[in-house]
Amino acid sequence: MRTPLVLASALLVLNSPILAQGARVVDEGSFTISVDGRTVGRENFRISAATRGDATEYVARADVTYGDRKVTPELRTSADGTVSEYTVTTRSGGTSESWGGVMAGGRLNAKIASARGTAAREYIVPAGTIALDDEIIHHHWFLVLRSRDGSMPVVVPRRSDVKSTVTMSTVGEETLQIGNHDLPAVHLRASVGGGEVHDVWVDKSGRLLKVALPARNLVAVRDDPPRA
Repeated sequence: MRTPLVLASALLVLNSPILAQGARVVDEGSFTISVDGRTVGRENFRISAATRGDATEYVARADVTYGDRKVTPELRTSADGTVSEYTVTTRSGGTSESWGGVMAGGRLNAKIASARGTAAREYIVPAGTIALDDEIIHHHWFLVLRSRDGSMPVVVPRRSDVKSTVTMSTVGEETLQIGNHDLPAVHLRASVGGGEVHDVWVDKSGRLLKVALPARNLVAVRDDPPRA
C-alpha cells in the first residue's frame, strides 16, 4: 500500500514540469533506497525524449528524498547520453544549495550557490562524457543507453574528483521480484575508475529495475514494474 507521502511525491514528478511539445516518456517510476537493509530514501523519476529535426534530446528529472534532505536534479543529454546541462538543488533544515553545470567546448562550467556564497568552477572533460551523480539512481540509465559492454568517460557532479571512467560488462540473466511480479532482468556491472562497483539490473528494453552499490551497502529497487 502506498503512503500519502509516496503518492504526493509521485504526483509532484508527474505533474511538474510539463513535457515539452512532441516529447515522449521513455521511462518513469520510483525506487526505494536502502542501506544495510534499512530504508533511507526514495526517488521518483521521469526520463523523456524530444526530437527536433535530426537531433534527439533526453531530459531526466526526479524528486529524491533522504530523510529530511530533498534533492531535485534535472539532466539534459544528447541522443547518446552525453551531458549537455545538469542542475541539482539540495534542501535540508531550511537551507539550500544549488549546483549547475553546462557543457561548452569540452569544458563543464559549473556554478555553485549556497548560504556561504557563490563559486564558479571549470572542468576539462572528454567528448562523450556522461553525468553520474552518486546520489541519483536513475542516472545509471544513461550508462546502459551508451553501452552494455565498453568504457565511457563520466563526470561525478558535486564531488572534488569530478572526472572518472566507467567500464560496463554483462554479468548474466536473472529474475527479480519487482512489486508482486517476477521479471526477467539482465545484470550489468559498472566498474568506476578507482575501483567502485555499481551493479545494475535492467529489463529487456533497458529500463532500470535495481541498482546496488556494494561498497556502501546501498540497494535501490524499483517499486513497480515498468509500464508495458
